[in-house]
Amino acid sequence: MKPFRLIAALVTVAGLSACGTAPVPGRSAPFETLPPETATRAAAAASLDVDMPQRPAALAPRFSVVDYEITVPEDLRVSEANLYYPVTDIVWRGDPYGNRKEQVARIFETGLKRAMPQLEGGRPVRIEIVVNRFHSLTQKTRYSVGGVHSIGFFVTLRDPQTGAVLVERHKVKADLNAYGGMRAIAAEAQGLDMKERIQRHLARVIAAELSMPGGWADNGATLSRGIDQI
Repeated sequence: MKPFRLIAALVTVAGLSACGTAPVPGRSAPFETLPPETATRAAAAASLDVDMPQRPAALAPRFSVVDYEITVPEDLRVSEANLYYPVTDIVWRGDPYGNRKEQVARIFETGLKRAMPQLEGGRPVRIEIVVNRFHSLTQKTRYSVGGVHSIGFFVTLRDPQTGAVLVERHKVKADLNAYGGMRAIAAEAQGLDMKERIQRHLARVIAAELSMPGGWADNGATLSRGIDQI
């Protein structure tokens, strides 16, 4: 078995398309409407009952991860601006100030490792993940209107011995509703800060990618409606 590897902040692989910039949201942007404080606390507490990174369907896993590589390309732009919506590729405030690309890579690694025990018994594969967008919330947005953790990445599955491609490189859109205001504060008080929610969500997304015939796109919308996207 090859050793697991993690690669952060590398030069973009030839042929990799950087994500486009998103428009600045206006008044009609689809942010969460914040309920009264009592309803907010109840909603946050209720969400914990179903907030588990389980495999999203009772299916035998198609693939089992025995090797991985996670890349955050060097040319992705990072913003530390405390605006409502910085126009950039990476926005992350869930760790102390530091190398944001390395932090994002570690979040993906944690999500992947949490998914791996659910995937035992499938065909052994090497998974290659290339992050192309990780736009979370700034402090200003998190403690006011909330929004969306906008996450996108590319996945390729290979035979771990020969390197032959088993599943062609494809893009996975893994957005997650982001709590704001009192709901964010209530969730944090119960151990569900942004980092934990995103890691659990990525575990679920990756498990779906390796279990469902159509991957996360084949399952994500229905599941998200059913459990309020954690």
